[in-house]
Amino acid sequence: MSRNALRDIVTVGFGRQGAMARSVADSGLEWSIHWIDLENGKVAPEGSARNLRNLKAALLLDPTLAGVAKAVRAGSLTNYAPGGTPPTDLALSSAAGTTQGYTLGLTCMGKLPIVLMSQGASTGTFRPATGGLQQLAPDLWAVRSDAQVTQGPVTFVHARELWISTPIQ
Repeated sequence: MSRNALRDIVTVGFGRQGAMARSVADSGLEWSIHWIDLENGKVAPEGSARNLRNLKAALLLDPTLAGVAKAVRAGSLTNYAPGGTPPTDLALSSAAGTTQGYTLGLTCMGKLPIVLMSQGASTGTFRPATGGLQQLAPDLWAVRSDAQVTQGPVTFVHARELWISTPIQ
């Protein structure tokens, strides 16, 4: 019984650390959703938030970069490579002996063509959209968050990805 109880304790601990790694990866995605929004990006962001805003602007200017993941941490057009120890975009505060954080990759997936779309006017009425594809279609992004939680000699890794469309700019 003692051996089984010890095995159960270890299994529960691994499950807890794995769930923590998933939560940290989700935190990276939530952070990205906040800062990729055009209105939030207008605030004077610092650090990785500024890097994300600048990277987003650079990717929008050069359509040849669509489909290639770029590292947010670099603040330039460096290709994104998952992993890396320790996570460099954000290291989260944690209990002694535990480190946790995430790294982010951003990919411009191009425009999201929407047919028969209408745009809301400032009066609250809707009118048919006019103009070319560049004016009509929202931008489509893929964000990848690679999280790591290290406790002692064991490192748990979890990766999450989501696609976001941003409003027409």
